[in-house]
Amino acid sequence: MYEAEEVVSLVEGLNSVSTFHRWRKLAEELCHVSFKRKTKQVGATSYTKIYQFSEADIEKFRQVSVLRNRGHPVKEAILSVFKEEKKQISIEEQHKQLFDKLIEAIQTLDGERQKQTKSIQSLERQWHLMVQRVNKLEQRIEAVETGKMDKPFKRKNS
Repeated sequence: MYEAEEVVSLVEGLNSVSTFHRWRKLAEELCHVSFKRKTKQVGATSYTKIYQFSEADIEKFRQVSVLRNRGHPVKEAILSVFKEEKKQISIEEQHKQLFDKLIEAIQTLDGERQKQTKSIQSLERQWHLMVQRVNKLEQRIEAVETGKMDKPFKRKNS
């Protein structure tokens, strides 16, 4: 990992650390690229953020420098070099987001399925109880009707 001063010395066309930091900031703003940060103690109680850059980052800044030397505007050069990485990351992020949404939808559907299964079981129990009640009522009706048919014209005793 390299710090800003080392990157300036490794990239031709970069004259100062402030120019490099301007390029870094443009890359972060335009392409949503993030670089690794490290906090470094600079005093007894004070700290500062130091950006660290990989070989791949240095190579990209070299490409920006080459494009800049060919006459391309800085923003256009940064967009052309760092945009590919942005597309790849955004596609990966989209896939991850879709995957997360699918997992959430599956979990929701599974919960609904479990609720419906419980409802079906409850309805089946109620149906069996109703069938038993209907059978008992049919038996009672038959018993009452057969009992009356033995003596259909019998008077009540008062």
